[in-house]
Amino acid sequence: MNQLILECQKFLDDFKYTYAFCGGYALELFTKTQNRPHSDIDITVFNEDRKSIIAYILSKGWNVYEPTHNPDNLLLITDPNDEKVLNALCLWVIKPDSTLVNVRRKRGADQVFNFEITNKEQLNFDFFEIIFNTEKDGSFVCDKEKNILRDLGKAILYAGDIPYLAPEIILFITANPAYIESDYHREKTNIDWKITTPFLSKESLKWLIHALKAAYPDGNRRIDELMILNE
Repeated sequence: MNQLILECQKFLDDFKYTYAFCGGYALELFTKTQNRPHSDIDITVFNEDRKSIIAYILSKGWNVYEPTHNPDNLLLITDPNDEKVLNALCLWVIKPDSTLVNVRRKRGADQVFNFEITNKEQLNFDFFEIIFNTEKDGSFVCDKEKNILRDLGKAILYAGDIPYLAPEIILFITANPAYIESDYHREKTNIDWKITTPFLSKESLKWLIHALKAAYPDGNRRIDELMILNE
């Protein structure tokens, strides 16, 4: 088991709400393989618990930031009830002495910080990203607009007592052309896709094909790749 995942799980041990690892580490928890280096740790938390997770992190002495539309800036969050928190799609959680992300207050601003990523691979547990998602009537909402859902019992899986987002949901998300065509994501996404898809159960594979067809009625190259596996 990856040491960073174990440390993050321990950090969140007293958080009494639902969370799950997502991204590349979740796929490795599923396949039980080590596929590639990772730039960070990602977890998902439901929208209704966003204030609770922020309060929990602040109680641990870590800092919470919201990435802004300016790619060089982070907005410091010091109050879980701050209205800005309600609309954040994701948050960065940074230990004050992080070796991965160097933050410094922007001149003339109280809560705005500049930052620098100091390593391509995260080596110490001093950073993670929270991505907020929605639960609806016992289902994980994968695409609200297209009403693409996954039953919670199938959406969140466990490696021992470590929760992680089901691989078919992660692969659904990263089948978005924004990931496939991104210079930053392309290589990682292709590695994850190639290694993970053969491990999918028939039921997960069929769900993923159906979800992608619903999301991309005009086609998506990942559908063609999956159809070969489904033969």
